[in-house]
Amino acid sequence: MRLCEQMVKLGKLVFQKYILRSIDITVGEVWNRFQMRCDSATIPYTPMNMQESHIIRSIKCSPSCTTCPIPWAEVVVKKTEQLLTFYVGEDFAMSPTADNKLNIFNGLPIRCTVFPRNPTLLPWDSLPASFREVHYVQQSVRASNGSGGLDGMLLGNLAVALNFTAETMDASDGQEYGYRLKNGTFVGSLGDLLQYRTDVSFNVRFMKYYDTHGIEFLHPIYSDQLCILSPKSLEIPQWLAIFLCFHPYVWTSFVVVGFAGGYCWFLLKRWTMRKVSRYREHLLKGDRAQYTVLSIEMWLVLLGASSTYLPVRMIERTLLVAFLIANVIISGTFQGTLTTAFSTKSYYKDLNTLAALDKSELPIATSSRSLLDIFGNDSLSPLYQSLKGKLQILNESARHRAAFQRDVCCIERHSDVHLIINTEYIRPNGQPMLHVVDECPRVYSLAYIVRKGWPFAPLFNAAIYRFVESGLCMKWYEDTEAALILQKRIRQLREQEEEPALRKLTMIDMQTSFYIMGLGMLISFSVFIVETFVGRGLKCSQL
Repeated sequence: MRLCEQMVKLGKLVFQKYILRSIDITVGEVWNRFQMRCDSATIPYTPMNMQESHIIRSIKCSPSCTTCPIPWAEVVVKKTEQLLTFYVGEDFAMSPTADNKLNIFNGLPIRCTVFPRNPTLLPWDSLPASFREVHYVQQSVRASNGSGGLDGMLLGNLAVALNFTAETMDASDGQEYGYRLKNGTFVGSLGDLLQYRTDVSFNVRFMKYYDTHGIEFLHPIYSDQLCILSPKSLEIPQWLAIFLCFHPYVWTSFVVVGFAGGYCWFLLKRWTMRKVSRYREHLLKGDRAQYTVLSIEMWLVLLGASSTYLPVRMIERTLLVAFLIANVIISGTFQGTLTTAFSTKSYYKDLNTLAALDKSELPIATSSRSLLDIFGNDSLSPLYQSLKGKLQILNESARHRAAFQRDVCCIERHSDVHLIINTEYIRPNGQPMLHVVDECPRVYSLAYIVRKGWPFAPLFNAAIYRFVESGLCMKWYEDTEAALILQKRIRQLREQEEEPALRKLTMIDMQTSFYIMGLGMLISFSVFIVETFVGRGLKCSQL
């Protein structure tokens, strides 16, 4: 019994400590928002039981300046507020025994800064029509004042669960996430938060230092990689694709094998000629063939054509049989690869590593100053130092410039890349306009920000914790992503003409062969002209 009485006393003390701390923070909020001097009077509380309590707040406020929006007078605020039905304790907000229905705010307005960002926060009109008909989407978007996507749906569900009214607003200066100026002033949603124009910035951002200790992060939503997007490599021209279908080493092997086979054949004929002269045998057709002629004959065998110098001696036939067997493999592979080159489109090699990105000499552009630390500080590797020197700030969309002008790379979250490319930067033939570099230099956790010491942060953390651990956040994100991609593909199918299953070869596909024929005729005509004039000169000199 003594132990129980001591536990009850301890619980009352902890409860009183938490209440006084919450009231002090609330008084500070009033001072910062209305420039008023507030003094809290005695705060009587009457605990109904160990799980439910009532409190009466009595606060005296008087303006500290003549520009105060409230008339000069003493204001006495008396409010009865029912607290959460948590077990009394310092960490009540994360208690596993908390009640599911959180009604502590009772419709209290909470100012939230939001701005459109694809795909985490989208206006109601930009959501697909079929997705807008889903019941839980309508409910959450209505509670978040018309904001969809992960951020909008989480805001709406938090408003429903915590029973507060979301007063959404855009960043006052249009700088979205915001940053610190050289004079120490903060702009964007970060500046709105620090200057008490808003309570929560509900666009998820990276958990890192933003040049101020006046903010704190709520519970992390998810982790993500920060990656580089490079322009997608161009299509290889049809006339060049035939030559690039094999590696240069393979082409070199074909040439070397043809000339080496011709040289072996020539050596065998020279050896047989000695034998003919020794035993005084009759010469056969092709015995006096030159090395160049035999090399061409061997090339004909390798390409599957008929030879005009078929050997009659067993040692030469053995050599020819070996090359005929090799022809079955080489010609089959060669023809199959050519067919693939004709029927499919091939592209140049993409940038897949940070080293290849550094060698490309492409600048890395971003419109967010907070991403300039993607490659860390100067104490990192020389590669990161070189890449950091290529960073630059743009006043336009870096993604749009990388996709259409192809003269820069951009920075993007890895989880958003699939949706962004498939909905905004994809060609009519289905090929993407941007490519993701496989190596990503940074990994961050993402969360929302509030002012440091905001009294409602524990309650928001408790609710966000439940949404994250239940998997609802990832479900909302994936549902939005699937709906947007499906809408884009349906639109492309309607606009794109249906292509036949079989495609006929045209002159464009066969242009390489005509180029080779034209080049060969030009060379042969040039040799003919040279031989004609050289022959005339020799004939005149002999006369």
